Amino acid sequence: MVILCVSFANAAFSQSTEFSQEKFNKKDLTNNFLNLKSDSAKVEIKTAGSKKSAGLAMILSLILPGAGHLYIDRMDVGKFFVMGEAASWLGYAGLNIYGNALREDSRTFAAENAGLNKTGKDDNYYANVGNYNSIYDYNNDALARGQYTQLYDVNTYYWNWNSVNNKSTFEEQRKKSERVYNTRVVFGTTLIVNRIVSGISALILANRRNNSTTLNIQPELIQKDYGIDGLKLNFSKNF
Repeated sequence: MVILCVSFANAAFSQSTEFSQEKFNKKDLTNNFLNLKSDSAKVEIKTAGSKKSAGLAMILSLILPGAGHLYIDRMDVGKFFVMGEAASWLGYAGLNIYGNALREDSRTFAAENAGLNKTGKDDNYYANVGNYNSIYDYNNDALARGQYTQLYDVNTYYWNWNSVNNKSTFEEQRKKSERVYNTRVVFGTTLIVNRIVSGISALILANRRNNSTTLNIQPELIQKDYGIDGLKLNFSKNF
């Protein structure tokens, strides 16, 4: 009877030792997995991701600079085209307002000092007002050159400058307003160029997006007590 008890105690102790060792080995193995931080656990997959139409991106930016970049999520570049568009329109509008003010001031000056009626008169008429002292001088010159169809009706198109200096002042103001209007061409050209460059940029960036998207997968083990409770995958995408 004593021999059986001793044998049973030895067997129980042996099993307890083996269980503790097994538990220790599992703990050690788990910690090794959880502490693994090598690059071998990182997986990179080349993928096209969410493709965007390069043609549509270009068309959008041709219509409104920066719109194509918004479509492909590249406003870090598109914002410069938006700012260029806004600046060009502000410049164009500013020159238009300034030119209108100069033109109106010059015509009001002519009405006060040459006695003309501003209603229904075109730019060519005011050019003649600045070149001739009166309507009579203009009509006489037109008759001398045989330009009978260019004659003005005296009652409708009358003018007669009260001084040569005032005529010169008017002509300077009129030409200044014309120069301001002509400068608008610069901003008009900028609007066109900005659209072309924006369209090309959106096309290139859309193609790069479609061809160069990288998906990174980083696995991570989830620990609970001394065991592994699950696996988590971290996804990141680079362009």
